Amino acid sequence: MNRPPVDRNPVLLVSLADFPPLARFRRRLLDLPIEELDSNWEDVLLPYGAALAGAAWNDPELTAWARRWADRQLAAGVQVIPQREDCAVPAKSGFFLNEYCGIWGGPLVLAALADSSPQSGDRDAIVTICDYVLTGGTRLDGGILAHGGWPDARRTAWVDTLFYSASVLAAGYRVTGNVAYADEAMKQCLLHARYLRDETTGCFFHDVDPATGRRSPSLWSRGNGWVMLSFADTLEACPADTAEWKNLLALYRSLAAGLLRLQHPCGLWRIVPECEESHLETSGSTMILAGLAAGVSAGWLDASVMQPVLRGWRELLEWIVPQTGALVGAQFPAGVGGWEIHKLSGLGERTYATGLFLRLVAQLKRSGAL
Repeated sequence: MNRPPVDRNPVLLVSLADFPPLARFRRRLLDLPIEELDSNWEDVLLPYGAALAGAAWNDPELTAWARRWADRQLAAGVQVIPQREDCAVPAKSGFFLNEYCGIWGGPLVLAALADSSPQSGDRDAIVTICDYVLTGGTRLDGGILAHGGWPDARRTAWVDTLFYSASVLAAGYRVTGNVAYADEAMKQCLLHARYLRDETTGCFFHDVDPATGRRSPSLWSRGNGWVMLSFADTLEACPADTAEWKNLLALYRSLAAGLLRLQHPCGLWRIVPECEESHLETSGSTMILAGLAAGVSAGWLDASVMQPVLRGWRELLEWIVPQTGALVGAQFPAGVGGWEIHKLSGLGERTYATGLFLRLVAQLKRSGAL
């Protein structure tokens, strides 16, 4: 693919419109009708990223776009629905709750809007959803939350489960100050580390059956991205004197070191990081980079880590299609297993990758890197 040269060192941007690839990427999002998006795990990350980037860049259009999405969901309310084995939600509007963790993401958006565009109904919805996470999710051995949705997922915990529980509860704690949310976020981080962490690399496997200890044998870049963000969100939200905070920080640093050892020279990560046949992938790379940047900004990681973060950032810019502003290279669908399964996936533009890229854009701005 022949592409025009890209300025690989955009720094100190005043707005996203200052840099053509980001300007086109931003406009593509703003032109997307919110009526096409639901509140399930993929689409919810678009308004989440837009709200974070809108606040970080003082971009009222991004904030207003996320606010319109949130208002549409709030107008339809929060509903408990029967479990569906396809894990779909029944409508494009509304927040929905059942045992499947992927539909619990609403507080991520509402909390991200809390500073720049709060509305009176936000807090009530956050409390309703976070309380459900505390009491409505299926618990397995030790209290770890099951992924939920279909028979195998009802008896297993996944790295994805952690983000849609711990990060959601951390967001709820930031808004409400309910210590129960912070405590449960910390608990889920430590439980997932107990069952899914690879002692050799410090990285995480995809899923585990806590009753038997059986877990998937391979690492997965997006899965480790979910964990990086979950750890960063929980460390940032929970007071440093919270029980086990220092233990979680040690796990975060170990994961960061492990992932940096597995980073491809271009700055991204392969779908299966240790497999040289595996393709580079943007959604997992974006999450890992955002989690590392958060650690540098907070002082959890050495400032030198920002160099591999910016190397990855510059590479990600190459994956924005110049003519359309689409970020490509996101894996779909994901598969449980090693490269023999993941190689059957496609790569392209996905709502979750777009939203997570906006989170990285926001994080780099807050860190002073852009």
